[in-house]
Amino acid sequence: MIKSMTGYGRGEVKDEKGGCLVEAKSVNHRFLEIKTKVPQKFADIEDIVKKKIKDNFSRGYFEVYVSFEGINNGERELKVDINLARQYITSVEKLKRELKIEGGAELNHILQLNGILKFEELDSEASESKAYINFLENALDGAISSLKDMREKEGETIDRDIAERLKIINGHTNILKSKQPELIDNFRNRFREKLNRMLEGMEIPDGRLAEEVAIMAERSDVTEELIRLESHLGQFRQLLKEGEAVGRKLEFILQEMNRETNTIGSKAIDYFVSQQVIAIKGELEKIREQVQNIE
Repeated sequence: MIKSMTGYGRGEVKDEKGGCLVEAKSVNHRFLEIKTKVPQKFADIEDIVKKKIKDNFSRGYFEVYVSFEGINNGERELKVDINLARQYITSVEKLKRELKIEGGAELNHILQLNGILKFEELDSEASESKAYINFLENALDGAISSLKDMREKEGETIDRDIAERLKIINGHTNILKSKQPELIDNFRNRFREKLNRMLEGMEIPDGRLAEEVAIMAERSDVTEELIRLESHLGQFRQLLKEGEAVGRKLEFILQEMNRETNTIGSKAIDYFVSQQVIAIKGELEKIREQVQNIE
């Protein structure tokens, strides 16, 4: 079954220590592109998120949002950099002697200097330091699973719509095939009437008329185009059954179907043919819109 590139998934994991929430959404894209938004202190998890997405999807533009609650957010400790403070004071005393400035270094001035006071996270055990990774992976698995489900359901809807449009196109091709002899006869009659008007009633030899009609019939024969178009329709249906990542293949076959349809239109010798071609092109355009969202 084909899969859509549009979807949303959510995964959440919680226990007494905290929790992790992952939200993932995707839209159509020619390639695979991933944008992540994670808390700054957990920046190291970005590669984990991207790898998971790449392992599970082949195309689409993904936005993944990760948030943590209570995990690895232990108390912080205020620390003083004594060595840095000594260097500051030594430099100040040296500057005072060089410039012959009175007075001493004030404590409040020293504390305001960059790097003297800083907060540091309290050390945690190794198992606790990796807890957020386990939370992330479980929540991410949940988000990916629900995202896959939505993309598959969207794919089923697209598949049904395309299948109906392929039937319509097939119906138009069958009509054109069955009408070919009639269209040639209609052309022969119109051609005779046109020549009679141009030649003011002069009799036209049947042999000459048959020759001209044969030439025009050969130029306007769309049998080969209809056969190729039907072949492309069959290939298109087969790919839809195969599923997986077939979006690009479907786009290529759709281009070939459009090419054959345009050729039929350029050879049209009857308004009826033009109507069928317009109808086919309308259905192909609607299919193209759907195919752009297939993975």
